[in-house]
Amino acid sequence: MISNCGHDERGKYSGGTAGDQTGEEWKIINWYNRPWNVVLRYPDQRVGDELAHLGKAAAQNDNVGYDQNQRTTYWTHLQASNYDPAQITVKCEADCSSGVAANVKAAGYRLGIAALQKVSKDMYTGNARSALVKAGFQALTESKYLTSDRYLRPGDILLYEGHHMATNLDYGDLADKPIVEGFKMAQDGVRWWYQYSDGSYAKSGWKWLTEATGGTSGWYLFDDDGYMLTGYQKDPTGEYFFLCPDKGIHEGQCMITDERGKLCISGKYDFENHKYL
Repeated sequence: MISNCGHDERGKYSGGTAGDQTGEEWKIINWYNRPWNVVLRYPDQRVGDELAHLGKAAAQNDNVGYDQNQRTTYWTHLQASNYDPAQITVKCEADCSSGVAANVKAAGYRLGIAALQKVSKDMYTGNARSALVKAGFQALTESKYLTSDRYLRPGDILLYEGHHMATNLDYGDLADKPIVEGFKMAQDGVRWWYQYSDGSYAKSGWKWLTEATGGTSGWYLFDDDGYMLTGYQKDPTGEYFFLCPDKGIHEGQCMITDERGKLCISGKYDFENHKYL
C-alpha cells in the first residue's frame, strides 16, 4: 500500500476547498506503476518507519487535502501539531511533493536528524532526488524496486521525476528486513548470542550492552564462538567472575560483591581497578 496525495475534490490540481472533501485527495491506495523511475530509501529503517507512520496519518486525516496553490499549508500546521498529522485540526493543503517534504522534515524533528530537518518545504518532483540524496537517502534504480512493491520497505519514497511522488507503507514479500539488535537464541534452544544491527555478533570477552534487547544494561561475557556465558567463568585476563545463571532479564549479567560482601548485578564497572565508575 502507498500514501498518495494526487488531486483535489474535483480531480484537479488547484482551486479546490481546503481539506479533504471526499476522502480521495490524500489517501491510502494499492501500489501502482506511475511509472516510477527512482525509489529513495533512508538507510536507517527508523526513518522509514516514521515516514510510513506520517504518510498514513496524513492520508487518514480529512483536514489535509490537495491544492498546489496552497501546498505548504500542511507543513505549517504539521509544525504546530507536534509534527503529528493526526493532531492537525485546521483545514490545510499539500501536493504530492510538498507532502513528502513536510513528512521528511517532521521525521527529522521527531528523530533528531538535522539533515532531514533541512529539507526544503518547497521541494518538488523535479529536484526531489537531489534534495533527498543530499539529506542521506539512497537512490535505488534497479527495475525490481520500480516495477512492483515486492522489494519495498516502509517509508520508501516513490518518484517519477517531474511528475509525481508517493510513500510506500509496508514491507513487500521479498523485501530485506533490517536486523533488530539484541539477544538471539542459539539453535540449541539453550544458549544466547548478541547480534548487532550490522549483523555481527558479540564475542571474545566483556561487552557492555546498554538496554540490551531481551536483557538489561550491564556487562556480559562472551566466549570465542559468541555464546553468552553464565555461572563462574574465567575471563581473558584469567580472573574469575560470577555471571547470573538464572533465566530472565538478568541472565548472563556480571554479579559482583560490594564492600559489604553483598552480591549485586554490575553497573558500569572498571574491571582493571575493580571498582564502579
